[in-house]
Amino acid sequence: MASLPIYSTLFSCLHDEAEPVGSLGRGTHYSVLRSVEWLDVVRKPLAMPQVHDFAVIWDEDHDTRIIPLIERIYIAGLLSPVQFIGERKGGLSVIVAAKFYYHGKEAVLGEYRRAIADIAANISFDSWTSEVGMFDQQPGSVQNDTVGIISADEGKVETYLRNIDNLWQLGTRNYEPRRDSLSPELFQPEPFPFLPTPPLSAS
Repeated sequence: MASLPIYSTLFSCLHDEAEPVGSLGRGTHYSVLRSVEWLDVVRKPLAMPQVHDFAVIWDEDHDTRIIPLIERIYIAGLLSPVQFIGERKGGLSVIVAAKFYYHGKEAVLGEYRRAIADIAANISFDSWTSEVGMFDQQPGSVQNDTVGIISADEGKVETYLRNIDNLWQLGTRNYEPRRDSLSPELFQPEPFPFLPTPPLSAS
């Protein structure tokens, strides 16, 4: 089995397609990365960190310059709502969870858009435009906005993204040792064997 690439010291790579797969858009393929988040999906502080899996959507040139942008978005505390992110023709497409998109006032979403735009427009190697769209994980949802992340029919794009989400269950969630550890066999089912056994009640 081929080893997965290291795109960043901040993110783990769970899945990687290094080149176009199929015939959707202009060489569309994807990777799934994982971060650890101290903000939940609506960007509220957490008492305990969560696991956050998100997909990078590549086109034919597999432009890894998007990774430094994602790192800056992460450090700025803006990554936790993101489910899909991609670059196409010098434009950054950020697709966030519907729960965040419709959470709070419109001004909050506007501020988020401006923060993403500021990062995309002020990178050392180029200046990219940006758009923020939305993805609803609920089956049958028709309110998704994929903001041109893939150059293809909107219905096909939604199906492609939904298939990725079905496979990887993108978004933020609690850490699960037996699911998320590279050594799940070290974690025993509860109750753990080192916990004391409660005394027997008197008969």
